[in-house]
Amino acid sequence: MEAAGTSFLSGVFALISLRMLMPFAVKFRLLDKPNQRKAHKGAVPLIGGLSAFVGVCLGFMLVMPLNTGYVIFLLCASVLVVLGAIDDARDISAKFRLFAQVVLGALLVYGSGDSLESFGDLVGLGVIELGVLGPLVSIAAVIGATNAFNMIDGIDGLAGSLSLIALLSLALLFSFSPGHEAGLALAAGLSCALLPYMMANLRIPPFKRRIFMGDAGSMFIGFAIVWLMIQGAPLEGAAFRPVTALWIIAIPLIDMVAIMVRRARKGQSVMRPDREHLHHIFMRAGFSDREALVFITAVAMAFAGFGLLGEFLQIPEWVMFVAFAVVFALYDYALSNVWRLLAVFRRSRAVKSSSKLKVES
Repeated sequence: MEAAGTSFLSGVFALISLRMLMPFAVKFRLLDKPNQRKAHKGAVPLIGGLSAFVGVCLGFMLVMPLNTGYVIFLLCASVLVVLGAIDDARDISAKFRLFAQVVLGALLVYGSGDSLESFGDLVGLGVIELGVLGPLVSIAAVIGATNAFNMIDGIDGLAGSLSLIALLSLALLFSFSPGHEAGLALAAGLSCALLPYMMANLRIPPFKRRIFMGDAGSMFIGFAIVWLMIQGAPLEGAAFRPVTALWIIAIPLIDMVAIMVRRARKGQSVMRPDREHLHHIFMRAGFSDREALVFITAVAMAFAGFGLLGEFLQIPEWVMFVAFAVVFALYDYALSNVWRLLAVFRRSRAVKSSSKLKVES
């Protein structure tokens, strides 16, 4: 009942705030304007993530009893959202943004007292406990997830769709695990809070004007998802195993790590923006943004489904981890040879188009 109440109120408040924030987007320059890396037309308001944040905060605080951990999470998330909004309006340097994420991650982990306790049995030799390294690994996870969802926000609907897949997967896992009512409420509430933004972003009636999530929203989503994962994977009373979390956020995580590895190989800054992400590759291959969205979302759903299946069937963790490592290796290989693969794909499409024209004539 608490999760249902949180979800309903979060969705309602998000819808209301989406409307109310519109005038502030112009006033505070929360607008995304076209440039050499952005091909959309006109200035688009960057308030989708802000509306989801307002919605879930109000819904969660009105329904759920707040413990210390969730209070600290909401406070740190608030600072992160403000930082993201400033970045949306004025552009903050990547180094300062990273520094702020480290500080907020440390405040969240040490302030709440919650952190990852183990990696699970990833190599088949027993549980790999983290001990005193747990808080540091947790801070790194917070920074990684925050940036992973920020980096994947490149075409309409993508960040929102991947976020919903992760959040709904977590909500499902929490619903089968007693003692995780707060996690279930936050995951379900944030899922509903994202729906008004998703409809506006994809211009689903009655929404006619497009809205973007913005850095404030994408960083908050990643921050919230990794917090939920930390809550769900302690050694005692776990809602799921750590390896399952990898599959739930597989696309954002793999894309981010592979891109950073590729930049490092080239001697570039790992924080350097470019157009080498998965969605960019699909666009260069000739897919429309909607086709790329459908394909990537379908793959993400398949990965999350495989992770959930492995969790419910209790497939050995080392098997799930090896499978994930294989997927990452294949993606990294594909990214390293993307131009050759694109050339083959384009030739294939050209041959099919030519054959179709001959048949029609």
